[in-house]
Amino acid sequence: MNINILEKMNKVPGGLIIIPLLVAILINTFAPQVLSIGGPTTALFKVGSSAMMGIFLLICGTSINIRQAGLPLYKGAVLLFLKCLAGALAVWAAGTLFGPSGFLGISTLALIACLTSSNSSLYIALCSNYGDASDAGAISVFCIKDGPFVTMMALGVSGLANIPFTALLSMLIPLLIGMLWGNLDERFKQLCAAAQPLVIIIMSFAIGANSSINTVFTAGLSGILLGIISALTGIVFYFIYNLFLKKKSALGAALGTTAASSALTPAMVAQADP
Repeated sequence: MNINILEKMNKVPGGLIIIPLLVAILINTFAPQVLSIGGPTTALFKVGSSAMMGIFLLICGTSINIRQAGLPLYKGAVLLFLKCLAGALAVWAAGTLFGPSGFLGISTLALIACLTSSNSSLYIALCSNYGDASDAGAISVFCIKDGPFVTMMALGVSGLANIPFTALLSMLIPLLIGMLWGNLDERFKQLCAAAQPLVIIIMSFAIGANSSINTVFTAGLSGILLGIISALTGIVFYFIYNLFLKKKSALGAALGTTAASSALTPAMVAQADP
């Protein structure tokens, strides 16, 4: 019997992260002892988020093509710069006006985690309708914003968080190893691409296993507001991105999205700066 659980999860936007996250939250709320029996079960499903994030960053690194040059490199660099700039401005504005606690239930950490990420899968899908080969190639540079590295760097530079240099380096090393290995070995790159969904599922479950259902209900309205803010930035990004291009492109609007993996960023930052 084949019930295609993975296929059904993929039909839900961000399903590979959201579904395991919610399942783990429910288990940890109503039967927390199940995940605390020790051994491989606890190591993998309760305290394994850091190890899974390391593998996730290594996988992201394999998608960076250092041979990419010309227009794809330029477009990717511009997109990455705009996302980093958005995060820096968010940290400065929210930190100055409201401090780390943020506003309307949205912490400064949640805001920057949202604004420094974007949905790479959606960007690639939009390239098929609104872009060309150079737009699709830009993702090999643009994907550096995946994971918590950019968020941690912005928080550390702003002074809103005490992020040790070693914590930043620990995020960068798996990314660099993946980039080097992926560019030297195409089959390893393909292996990582195939393994990414499994890593995301386990990492998401481990994050959810340290939360409770009360957190979900408490953050509901602020989460909706955060989504609206992210979507509105897409309008701004559309116009700014076209200032850097000779030929107008609609893909700047794709920056007004948030990667589902950004939900995991606060936990990684908390480990670096408890």
